[in-house]
Amino acid sequence: MWDWISENSGLVQAGMAAVTALIWMIYLHVIVSGLRRQRRTEILIHLGGARDLSARILVSNLGFEPIYVLEIMLTVWTADGQRMSSVADRTEIARDQHATPREATLQGPLKSGDHVDIGSVLDLLDRARHSSFDALEPQDIREVEVTVAAITAADSRIAAAARRFAMKGQGDDLSLCPQNLYARQIRSSWRRRRIEAQLRGRL
Repeated sequence: MWDWISENSGLVQAGMAAVTALIWMIYLHVIVSGLRRQRRTEILIHLGGARDLSARILVSNLGFEPIYVLEIMLTVWTADGQRMSSVADRTEIARDQHATPREATLQGPLKSGDHVDIGSVLDLLDRARHSSFDALEPQDIREVEVTVAAITAADSRIAAAARRFAMKGQGDDLSLCPQNLYARQIRSSWRRRRIEAQLRGRL
């Protein structure tokens, strides 16, 4: 055995070098994957309280990095088609009732593990009416989708997440039914460029 190793020392050294390089590549992959997970945004959009139109919609930052909420958009589907409006500004609160300028808008920083109450579904619809949704009543709506767009120091591109809810019931007995278990994280370059274009169009 030792004679064979001695006679083939060059081959043995090359094999050991290859094994060592493979081990370092595995370590590097593990380290890079861990860093990507730490820098990856994870925005949660969920309901709090009841499941009717008074339900509170909460936005949480589950990523390791803080985010800055840049925009919140509400999309609704009715028999007449699809509409979208910004609902980041708290138009339901009179200006003279704001204790600080920060209370006028939902735009702003959100630390890791923090959450913000962006209002009830009725609040979002009221803001949308104030912006562009004239004469839109809850019973006319089939589905609603909340999209949160944010920026981070770790990425120069928009980070975003969306969650869709179906409207169930009739008249005063309307309720929200989430269409997916978690908020859908928008990570594809095409979708993020589309959101950026929508935001630029609203400037």
